[in-house]
Amino acid sequence: MADTSNAPVIVVDNDGEIISGFLYGDNYFELYVNGKLVGVDPVPYTPFNSSFVKFKAKRPIKYAIKLIDWEENLGIGSELNGGNSFYPGDGGFVAKFSDGTVTNENWKAQTFYIAPLSNVNCVTETGGIRNSSGCNTYPTSANASYALHWTIPGDWYAAGYNFNAWPSANIFTSTQVGPKVSFTNFSSQFSGAQFIWSSNLILDNIVLLRFDGN
Repeated sequence: MADTSNAPVIVVDNDGEIISGFLYGDNYFELYVNGKLVGVDPVPYTPFNSSFVKFKAKRPIKYAIKLIDWEENLGIGSELNGGNSFYPGDGGFVAKFSDGTVTNENWKAQTFYIAPLSNVNCVTETGGIRNSSGCNTYPTSANASYALHWTIPGDWYAAGYNFNAWPSANIFTSTQVGPKVSFTNFSSQFSGAQFIWSSNLILDNIVLLRFDGN
């Protein structure tokens, strides 16, 4: 029902072109283009929602996106869900832009916060790759919960930031992400785009994405 033709245009580059995009994140995203913040998820936790952005930017478009899977038990990555006070939650993100950019395995995805962990030794870190895919047990109390945090670089979203050492994004199906009707009602707007995240859809709670478009 939204009139996308009247959506405000965020000017990044005065000599750029107008580009629009559809985004869906579980639970929250911040979108930077060529180093400038152009969009923030208007509903940070629930209900889930699809978002539309429009900006004026010069190619090559340099996309940077912060993703957050929210928590209620701060610092240990869990929440109340279905009677479980320490539910680990999950993430998921998909986007499609009018310049032809879609989320897929060509994006880079780096995690900076992993929780809730029963044992931090299940996480491996080799070079720039932080992998929690081998972690498959979750704590059931705060006293048994652990977390890993990395410092987020202050300039991670800058156009010139070097993210080459980051691992490639992982692809997930809509069934794995379990998107709500706020995505499925608009799935045609996301045609060709894939759900992405870092190595662990459940435990990786702060994920930064980078992609250089055409």
